Amino acid sequence: MMFSANAGQVDNLYQVSVPADGGVDKWQSLALHQVLVRVSGKSDINNIEAIDIELKNPSSYIKQFEVISHVDGNQMRVLLDAVRVNQLLQQNNIAVWGSLRPDILVWLVMQNGIEREFLRQTDATFNIALRQAFTGAALPILHPLYDIEDLLQLSPTDVWAGFWQQIIQASGRYNADEVIAATIDQITIDEKLLWRLSWQRQQDNRVLRNEVTAEDETSLMQQFTLILAKQLAEQYASVMTTETFAELIIEVQQLADISDIVHVQRLLQQIVGISQVSITRYETNMAQYRLTSQVSADALMNALRFNPRFKMLDREDVGFAVDVTSQPVLATLNYQRP
Repeated sequence: MMFSANAGQVDNLYQVSVPADGGVDKWQSLALHQVLVRVSGKSDINNIEAIDIELKNPSSYIKQFEVISHVDGNQMRVLLDAVRVNQLLQQNNIAVWGSLRPDILVWLVMQNGIEREFLRQTDATFNIALRQAFTGAALPILHPLYDIEDLLQLSPTDVWAGFWQQIIQASGRYNADEVIAATIDQITIDEKLLWRLSWQRQQDNRVLRNEVTAEDETSLMQQFTLILAKQLAEQYASVMTTETFAELIIEVQQLADISDIVHVQRLLQQIVGISQVSITRYETNMAQYRLTSQVSADALMNALRFNPRFKMLDREDVGFAVDVTSQPVLATLNYQRP
């Protein structure tokens, strides 16, 4: 079975559940901290003085909350004010990572001595801990099917050794934006038996390698996820500025009617750093939108690339001006109807 955390589109990015004990200030501060980590990718964000001050006065960031009964004790489900959270990060020149995020395919191998095997069971403790950690960090996860097609193309040893030609070939059917090759084994450090997670992924034609150790499965996956989220945020998040507002033109094709045009306008307005979207031109099945943006053109292109409703077109005429009075078109997209 394949699991996906609503791949590519993370819902409820600014909503978290935290323990209800310890008083109002404690759960409000914890909720704000969790959301700031989610949106920035920085697990140590509280080390920034201006952020730490706000964490001690969190009430103005709380939009809604409710008590949820839980087997481990009452939880507070807290919705934070996205505008205020983004403004806080913006004021401190911290990149904001929106709800459109790369799909992440994780190949997971368990090594026991010289034996290696895929962790295929979705209810395996490590897979459960992995999903929980990814959900907490708002990372979309894909588990491979590990069916005959996968196993004919890829072996556990291929993943362990980092044979990327085979890994990429087997991963093609999943259309993932990021592919992780990870192995779990046990090691002894200072007479203490620990779990070790080693993983690698490709970025800009380089292979990045990392490793974490922990005493239990949950801690292991949380450490892994925090490091991965920080790396991906550095790659995909956008720094918004209060000083510069650029106007950019996006062309969208395959629009059937007025409802499609309006829906696309709403989708564009949801992108972090876009403050205004207006329709500047409309023809049969096509519309052009002017975006007022606080992020760079590259950052906007990243956000568009991860939106499942859009397909970026590689066209020779992308960037040309329709006439002498028109702005160049930054990107041409096909609208993918739900």
